[in-house]
Amino acid sequence: MTDHLSPLDIAFLAMEGNANPLHLGAVATFAPSTPVHPARIAAVLCDRAQEIPSLRRRARTSLLGGARWVEDPGFAPEDHVFTHHVRGRDRFATLVSHLMAQPLDLARPPWELHVVTGLTGGRFAVVAKLHHSLCDGMKAVGLGLRLFDASRLSVPDAPEPVSRPMIPSLRGIKDTIDIASSVLMNTRPPTLNSPVLTASTRPRRVVMSRLDLADVHRIRRVHGGTVNDVLLALVTGALRHWLSAHGSAGPSSVVRALIPVNQRSRSGDGASGNQISGFLVSLPVGCPDPVDRLRDIRSQMESAKAAGSEKGAGALPLLADRVPPLVHRLAAPVMGRCAPLLFDTLVTSVPLPSVPLALDGAALCEMYPVAPVAPGHAVGIALSVYRSSVHVCLNTNQSWMSDAQWLDGVLRREVASLQDARELVGLPR
Repeated sequence: MTDHLSPLDIAFLAMEGNANPLHLGAVATFAPSTPVHPARIAAVLCDRAQEIPSLRRRARTSLLGGARWVEDPGFAPEDHVFTHHVRGRDRFATLVSHLMAQPLDLARPPWELHVVTGLTGGRFAVVAKLHHSLCDGMKAVGLGLRLFDASRLSVPDAPEPVSRPMIPSLRGIKDTIDIASSVLMNTRPPTLNSPVLTASTRPRRVVMSRLDLADVHRIRRVHGGTVNDVLLALVTGALRHWLSAHGSAGPSSVVRALIPVNQRSRSGDGASGNQISGFLVSLPVGCPDPVDRLRDIRSQMESAKAAGSEKGAGALPLLADRVPPLVHRLAAPVMGRCAPLLFDTLVTSVPLPSVPLALDGAALCEMYPVAPVAPGHAVGIALSVYRSSVHVCLNTNQSWMSDAQWLDGVLRREVASLQDARELVGLPR
């Protein structure tokens, strides 16, 4: 089986670097009902990975800059599945941070699974890494679901990839010009000495926190908007606390966030690789009132959705998908460092099914997505909702943000602030 990579897929390959590896990640924790045998969990994952065609392929590049997925004749799933044992939350977080900082080997199928035992209460975790050239967040969820037990989950067979026209139409050329104009008009010089823009050489740390989904729904019912609007407001409040500590949260301060938008409903779920666009949202970190911050974000998101994600300022992934592969190969060292000209951070929300999931009979408890971080950025933020919880994950190289207790504290303060605001209008808790 062969499958050509799209220009956007190739862009993620070309921009790969040791300081900023471009893989998607996930940290899943499980509660087994019997003692865990890590070798058995690893064997189950190997057996299931063997049956997923995408996980048996590696990228083969051509002289003209293109690439295609080809079967790896030496593929062995056990070369991609590893076991670890740690004690304590801090050592687990350190291991996750170390694993996520290590680039994948692009000479073979670009994915890894790490089984980690020794967690509190007899739990174990699976840390997953999938290169962004292989999939976007939505596709990663589809691949990951195939590793879970099938008793409660029905995952349809993947359809054949949808082919794309090699020669653009006149309409396509016009759309490309419109997207490029919108993106270029929204570039701006990076702010000097900004805490959210920083050198990529500092060690990164993955920081995880969990919130009660019921609290988020209560806030949404009172103040309106969507669950994602509320989550963006909570993230904005957390960033405000952090920036205030640096003296960088003036009344007009904003943090530009790129919000990825799934495009698969338009192109078909069978499309391989990445099918994403984005919204560009100015998070109002300078605004002192949490309700006003939520209203601002809600208004921006409603306007962005009404305008569509095909030609807006955040449609950078669509523009990249229209650039010839050879250009990505030649320009990657420069273009990879241009992200701060357009946005300050990535905030992505990964959709998960609401049904109970399990691995070898052990119930899934938590699922933290880990976002890649663009060169020059200090933090990437990823969120997921699974059943009754919201999982928030920062991938950062800033010491102020790398404390899990700090993240827990500021997020809970933001939740409390939005809940307390109801009392001002006489609404019941």
